[in-house]
Amino acid sequence: MTTLEKVLEIKLQIMHRMSGEVAENMHLEGIVYKVNYGVTIPELKELAKPYIGDHKLALELFREDIRECKILASLIADPAKLNGEDIDEWASEFTNPEIVEQVCTNLLWKSEYALSRSIEWCLSDDELLRKAGLLIIGRKASDTGIKDSILEPYIGIIENMADDITDTTQSAARFVLREIAKHSPNLAKRVGEAAARITESKNELAAWVGNEILFELSE
Repeated sequence: MTTLEKVLEIKLQIMHRMSGEVAENMHLEGIVYKVNYGVTIPELKELAKPYIGDHKLALELFREDIRECKILASLIADPAKLNGEDIDEWASEFTNPEIVEQVCTNLLWKSEYALSRSIEWCLSDDELLRKAGLLIIGRKASDTGIKDSILEPYIGIIENMADDITDTTQSAARFVLREIAKHSPNLAKRVGEAAARITESKNELAAWVGNEILFELSE
């Protein structure tokens, strides 16, 4: 079966699972795509299984202006085969929080380009790119082989962005601080110190993040 035939087959399977109600609810929540069939994430994970590792198929699927195809691409792609141009092309499609979360947590954090893109995106003025950068480093923090010195700068980055934390980046900032704190006692101490300062932010969303982290560290 050719790649084009696989794409057509997958589109048919997507349409068989479509849910107008789910798509409408997502739209009302501000999660907007050019085309959204409302297929749930668990269903997409099942649909992806036979194709995992078919990188050429993943690249073709991501070029489709269809929510489900883009998410399937992130589940199917081989992170070892991603190059910088691919990642930048995918990032250009970061138009809502869901696609950012799916692409970053399913795929991008596993790429050899993850750390360089993460730091670049965390420093971006675009809140969706900032969310992407945070999610990537949050996932990378679970890698016990990463040195503290690589993760520590992100504590300062999050503290510096505190006044600009939004609904879009709030949960990601909390996630990163929590995961970095788990990495080592030294980083847990650094995170605690930063969280205490963040609680004093005039931005209520940031202050909430700081308080949540301090509570988790005290447990």
